[in-house]
Amino acid sequence: MGRLRTLNLKRRKEASTVRYVWRWCILILFVASVSLVRSDISSYRAVRAVSSTAITAVELREHVRYLASDELEGRGAGTKGAEVAREYIATLFAEWGLRPMGDNGTYFQRFSFSGRLRLGEGNSLELTLPDGRKRTFAPEKEFLPLALSANGEFEGEIVFVGYGISAPDKNYDDYAGIDVRGKVVLALRGMPANDTKFAQEATFPAKLRTAREKGAKAIILVSGPLSPFDDEPVPFWNEPVMKDAGILGVSVKRAFAEALFYLEPVQRQIDETLKPFSFALDKVRVRLKVNLQRERLEDANVIGLMEGSDPNLKEEIVVIGAHYDHVGVSVTRDGQREIFNGADDNASGTSGLLELAQYFSANRDKVKRSLLFIAFGAEERGLIGSRHFVDNPTVPLEKVVAMVNMDMIGRLRNNTLFVLGIASSPSWKELVEDVNSQFNFTLRDSPGVFGASDHFAFYNKGIPVLFFFTGMHENYHRPSDDWDTLNYEGMEKIVQMVATVVERIANMPQRPQFQKAPQPAERPAAPMRVSTGIVPDYSWEGEGVKLMGVRPGSPAEKAGLKAGDVIVEVAGKQIRNLYDYMDALSKVEPNKPVNFVILRDGQRITVTVVPEPMRRRAE
Repeated sequence: MGRLRTLNLKRRKEASTVRYVWRWCILILFVASVSLVRSDISSYRAVRAVSSTAITAVELREHVRYLASDELEGRGAGTKGAEVAREYIATLFAEWGLRPMGDNGTYFQRFSFSGRLRLGEGNSLELTLPDGRKRTFAPEKEFLPLALSANGEFEGEIVFVGYGISAPDKNYDDYAGIDVRGKVVLALRGMPANDTKFAQEATFPAKLRTAREKGAKAIILVSGPLSPFDDEPVPFWNEPVMKDAGILGVSVKRAFAEALFYLEPVQRQIDETLKPFSFALDKVRVRLKVNLQRERLEDANVIGLMEGSDPNLKEEIVVIGAHYDHVGVSVTRDGQREIFNGADDNASGTSGLLELAQYFSANRDKVKRSLLFIAFGAEERGLIGSRHFVDNPTVPLEKVVAMVNMDMIGRLRNNTLFVLGIASSPSWKELVEDVNSQFNFTLRDSPGVFGASDHFAFYNKGIPVLFFFTGMHENYHRPSDDWDTLNYEGMEKIVQMVATVVERIANMPQRPQFQKAPQPAERPAAPMRVSTGIVPDYSWEGEGVKLMGVRPGSPAEKAGLKAGDVIVEVAGKQIRNLYDYMDALSKVEPNKPVNFVILRDGQRITVTVVPEPMRRRAE
């Protein structure tokens, strides 16, 4: 630690002529590797940060300033900006002499994942009126498929079902006394009289699920004249979604409904009486076709190994990780592009990873175990990169003794640093507190709660983890998360502490033991009544809800659920996606047994789960 402090207190000296020549060589290699994306003065500004082996605020700022620049367009997973970020990281790994540990002798461990939705060819909507006339509606202008829609086509009779809500427990059911099996339902967006007691039943997932469960083959949503929505099809939500709702679904302009009946007096009657007014439309048929295409995107982890100094302990590995991706670019309602640069989330952690790689590569004799540096891709899409690594490790996973993660370390306030995961090993508390005696942070931990970041994939594999984090803030996942909002002096101190923690772990005589974390102290919260403690796999593309893990001590763990299980039924309700699961859970009682049907290793298994009352983490 003394040497580390000395290095960091020294002022950086002017580089020699040889150093300048070397830096220009690196610059040329870097620019050539990313020529497919504009990479001019910003690239040079970033690469010049390799001139010191100390951990400094200056270099942390230079890394963040480049990674969070508009040039990289938010580093969205599967984009050119993310590719440039990867090349930048790999170039520096190579300059510092890290061994490539990706695919085929490279630094890149590649993987693919499901990306955004887009409209395919042939989406169509046609009405056949009682007199035999046909009316065709134009896609995008007069109707749009819903993002949760299944693909396919159907022709059949149409039934108006008010707001498409079935809530008998609230004395309201648009489907009561009317048969919609094998038909198309037409429903208003929103809820009767805008009464928020129906908010849960009025969501798009709920309306599609209700229509499907009632036997309908398709649902058409329309904005009524008394509703707080404009007369336009629902904007196509092209963000990645989980499994579709199992029913065709489109939204239309009001002219569609007005071609069949006067919508305003019907909506007014429902709103004023709070009583359903549903009816079949005789001699009217609808034909519709939905074709949504899901992109397949490519991404990669960047992995480099530094071998330890001990001839025996070097076979064991400490992983140091941070995700380099962010959420990319969004388009506002008025068509303006907004870049989410993700300076804190997580250019800050990535810059910390780079500083640690540079520091330890210059101080290899300080660690006995080997260090594996991983810049994870696609974390924002559901920990895809880290989960891909632990499922397809490029080193023997049993040799990994610990994982240290940095995510959002750029907003140190009031000297408060969150170090989560301490409960994952009996060694961590004493180690972290002892190291902190040299840095004097106000430490905060959350027993048993490890946060939604890449360390969780390692924890699920029985590997002790530590997670460094400076907390949430008002710029989280906003375009305002820019490089000039970070506390770089605070980052320097944090990364120095992480370096000391890593050094201590890498030199422990025995590998740290893993332990499951206890369930945290909690207090009641709303609106969900129950919890089971599952951790969903948000990148799952199949039917049902796949588990990435379960919370220790939770009802799910007690029932025997585990990572890899796929929930396909709850309390007799089919579960196609997470929306179905949440709806089913909202209808069960705390502390009463519920049958879950899961798929495990190709077998359909029924287990009994006793949900607990929903709680909120204690402050």
